[in-house]
Amino acid sequence: MEVSAANLTALFTNFDVVFNRAFEAAPSYYDKIAMVTKSASRETFYPWMGRTSQFREWVGDRRLQAIEAKGYTLVNRKFEDSIAISRDDIEDDQYGTFEPIISDLGVMAKAFPNLLIFGMMKAAVAGSAQTIGGINIPVPICYDGLNFFSSSHPVGQLNEGGNDSTVSNINSGGSGAYWFLIDGGRAVRPFLYQERRPMTVTRMNTLTDEAVWSRDEFRYGVDCRSNAGVAFWQLAYASNQDLSNPANFGSAIAAMRSIKNDNGLPFGAWSSPASQRFLVVPPSLEEVARQLLFGDFGAINVAGTVASVPGSNIYKGECQLIVSEYLA
Repeated sequence: MEVSAANLTALFTNFDVVFNRAFEAAPSYYDKIAMVTKSASRETFYPWMGRTSQFREWVGDRRLQAIEAKGYTLVNRKFEDSIAISRDDIEDDQYGTFEPIISDLGVMAKAFPNLLIFGMMKAAVAGSAQTIGGINIPVPICYDGLNFFSSSHPVGQLNEGGNDSTVSNINSGGSGAYWFLIDGGRAVRPFLYQERRPMTVTRMNTLTDEAVWSRDEFRYGVDCRSNAGVAFWQLAYASNQDLSNPANFGSAIAAMRSIKNDNGLPFGAWSSPASQRFLVVPPSLEEVARQLLFGDFGAINVAGTVASVPGSNIYKGECQLIVSEYLA
């Protein structure tokens, strides 16, 4: 193909079509368990409430209740993925070999927020920063100053005059891979994906570009400014107990339901519709998770033996399943 301005414009416009088609079609799950927020500056402050109010019978004057705001600041980070396209390949009509690469770039761009969100969950249960694809994922610190998944989140006694008690949203007493319960049906979800600049395609496809002059190549890339963070720990629970035993799944649900707010009232976790509740697992637990949520006669463990469960599966349809390779 003649390398002319018109032909280059047509070629890279076609690349945009390939990228956008792949981006739109690619599966993604982060927005089911995380709020997507828009950031207007280098960092964004979230004034999560550390104390909540409570209804009381109105006898006498109104009783004003102190509300303590605990700040949480999330700083945006920059990410990119770019490829080089040889001028020789365009001249020799080899540009078709780049379309699969452009398509894969679209898939990876769509999946990237999943890397941040699920990688953050992995870092939280590990208690140490994780590196996924060369990207550092720090341990997420909640608005109370603790690891998002912690056995000692403080819960105050606002109206009782007592001391803070502690509540756990993790069971680390097992030896298996971690799995997670997420209530994604509230206005504030347990995780957030903060977007300063959405995924944006940038191309250098003119004959006067510096890279064409110096290296005889054109460039095509995508970048964003964003970050992942955490919100209400009360809406997420982590466990490494044996998921092939449905009793462990039931115990985790009971633990979430028992979480109370600062006034001693139920927080309401796991009360959203089943379509907005999620069991999140790594690929190693996909089979047993599917048996637990979709099977008719209870779960079967990884070894293939039947667990001690009722004749019918009482947890069938309890929630939706998300399998993430970033938890592996």
